[in-house]
Amino acid sequence: LSGGGSEPVHTVTVSSFEMSETEITNSQYCAWLNGALGRGEITATSSNVIGAKGVYGGLLYINMSGSLDSNNKCYIFFSGGTFNVVPGKDNWPVVYVTWYGAKAFSEYYGWDLPREAEWEYACRGGNQLQYGTDDGTISSIKANYDKLLGHPGNVKLYPQNPFGLYDMCGNVWEWCNDWLGVYPSSSQTNPTGAQTGDSRVLRGGGWDRNPNDCMSSVRDSSVPNGGGPVIGFRVVRRTSTIDRKSTRLNS
Repeated sequence: LSGGGSEPVHTVTVSSFEMSETEITNSQYCAWLNGALGRGEITATSSNVIGAKGVYGGLLYINMSGSLDSNNKCYIFFSGGTFNVVPGKDNWPVVYVTWYGAKAFSEYYGWDLPREAEWEYACRGGNQLQYGTDDGTISSIKANYDKLLGHPGNVKLYPQNPFGLYDMCGNVWEWCNDWLGVYPSSSQTNPTGAQTGDSRVLRGGGWDRNPNDCMSSVRDSSVPNGGGPVIGFRVVRRTSTIDRKSTRLNS
């Protein structure tokens, strides 16, 4: 992971969108992998899933051999021509998934990865919350952070934020659509981030991060073919041109 500045503070207007209430789980991603394999969209070994065609052809989707320790590994496996999830890990967020693997999943269903501005608006819950929890504060009963569990936890384990979204703070970092770049200082409408770059934005903090890293305004990044035990994603669907405002803060 590599950080990026959360300043300057500026006002952003985003059009209406819907967001998945949880991070995409192992069971959800596994179901998509089995369908994608049957459609010839991916190839698989015991270690990796690779895009087989289209714009993401030849690119890594998920590293199934990824492992940090006994509690932090990819819990999707490929055996006998089928993808499965290790029992008991169905509702953990999928990890070791790359930006390409997250994007391909999203696009198949007609969804997308959230733009960074959309993600922050959703995290703040309409109340400019400092943390994406039920009341904007962080504690051991509100989020999975600071190695409290020592690994990702089941989605919906903690209270939802005012928009009905779970784990916007902690659990796993979440891929955003944007390349990492410097924020403009002026007001923006539906910004899509830098046009090019080396790393894609990550938001939300992870199970291993301290409270400061889990703030609504904090951003991190990773190369798009990266991934690891603290990186997952959720999806959005843009629905109309109704505008909503979000103010970026630096605290």
